[in-house]
Amino acid sequence: MIQNNSIEALKNIIDIVDIIGSELELKKSGANLKACCPFHGESTPSFVLSPAKQIYHCFGCGVGGDAIKFIQEYNKISFYESIEKIANYYNFTLEYEDNQSSRNNEFKNTLESMNQFYMASLEKDHIEYLKDRGLTSEIIDEWEIGFAPNSEKQLQFIRNNHLNLEDVELVGITAKEKERTYARFINRVMFPIRTHSNKLVGFSGRILQGDRAKYLNSPSTKLFDKSRLFFGFNKAKESIYKKGIAVVVEGALDVIMLHQEGIKTAIATLGTALTVHHIPILAQAAKKVLIAYDGDNAGRVAAYKASLLLSTHGIEADVCFFEQSEDPASMLKAGRKNELVAILKNATNSIKFILSTIVSNYEISNPHQKNKALSEATAFLKSLPSLLVANEYKGFLASLLKINSEFITLGQVQKETTSNIYSQENRAEIALFKSIVENPSWLDEMMGVLDYEAIEDNKIFQALFDGDFNNEILIPLKIRDDIPIYSKEDYILALKIKQKDFLKEKLKKLSQSDDINIFSEISRIQKELKTIKI
Repeated sequence: MIQNNSIEALKNIIDIVDIIGSELELKKSGANLKACCPFHGESTPSFVLSPAKQIYHCFGCGVGGDAIKFIQEYNKISFYESIEKIANYYNFTLEYEDNQSSRNNEFKNTLESMNQFYMASLEKDHIEYLKDRGLTSEIIDEWEIGFAPNSEKQLQFIRNNHLNLEDVELVGITAKEKERTYARFINRVMFPIRTHSNKLVGFSGRILQGDRAKYLNSPSTKLFDKSRLFFGFNKAKESIYKKGIAVVVEGALDVIMLHQEGIKTAIATLGTALTVHHIPILAQAAKKVLIAYDGDNAGRVAAYKASLLLSTHGIEADVCFFEQSEDPASMLKAGRKNELVAILKNATNSIKFILSTIVSNYEISNPHQKNKALSEATAFLKSLPSLLVANEYKGFLASLLKINSEFITLGQVQKETTSNIYSQENRAEIALFKSIVENPSWLDEMMGVLDYEAIEDNKIFQALFDGDFNNEILIPLKIRDDIPIYSKEDYILALKIKQKDFLKEKLKKLSQSDDINIFSEISRIQKELKTIKI
């Protein structure tokens, strides 16, 4: 069981845009974001997300709630499973009751034991290999670089040290093939992978020679998900926060070499492209991201995809370009630090890089091809979360296409349609309720002016009257940004108007009654109507 105080601490860092944006394609709509609802089939988006309120609501099927509830419903999992999933997204360490906490500690102890074994297995020829790559003895020790020998030596260490065989497999050190157990990492230089809080969760192994995959990372485990971590972030985070820049590279050696040369904002993805799960980490730590991938074609393709991801999530980024066979590590090994620093300083704006790449895919001397290029580039600019930022690049795109910028139309965000509950007829009443949501203490004024029966049948009012401000029926009210919020003076005036209308309607009904006992009530209402000054 997860401790309550740990859940509350997690809630404080959750951003609903991060969570839902990792599952759905969100598009800007005024102060909100919209998507096609995943809970019922639709072609026109009616699923609205409010970053300010940290809630979502579908005006089509009525579902709504916060980020935790979305993960529950979307993945069909329990509350606690959704908490764990979100915690994993943010690399947040949850605190459990004793049994689960003890189990996690066993996993971590197993990993630390294997890390010590790998470090002890780093022999002279391995060290020479690392030094030949440009690393110093000090940096090898600092980054706890080790070596994974053959499978039998690893299994012997596991047996001799009485490590739990199930735990060793669950943390990704070993695997099974029928009845045979074997080590996953064999004859590889080992780099320990730690979370931002420095907890060991897995390994990245690099081959010394041969045609196998250059890097092999730990498989996904209860502790490790490579798509949600950066290698070296635990060491780089302080510099990233201080300087506001993160340099994202492709390999562990690139990261370590950059740190060795004083560029301590370097981090790397772990054998995967940049993903939406990396976005919250970068958004919280860095004001700008430098994409410094390898200079080969695969690196350029990865840089383009990373640029798209970052720009459409509102993160400022620049792209660094290297020669075909170069990367940061190879340049530093060759003693070309000054050239590398110049490349980092003169990086290309990611949005310009994307637009240039899009246009280069078309033969713009052909008007039909030019039109297609314009259409694709415009669609990209419209996907940016800020219309202001998008408009800044109209001139650049126009120059690439050799056209007048007037041909580039990005448009304005459309207003949301009004749902039945917010129809024009009850708009004034809805504005009253929204004003109370924004100013809960104003409920007292409502009850001081309005008769309870004037509004008692309204479900929204009942939630407000009961103090149930988290009631799902209020979510549509909270999320709409086209419902006005009254000033205090206008709020009181609107209450008086509503009360006067209510009394007039009541008086009309009483005057049509045959009950002889109603005259005193009619007299009371007439007197009250005279006291309401509008």
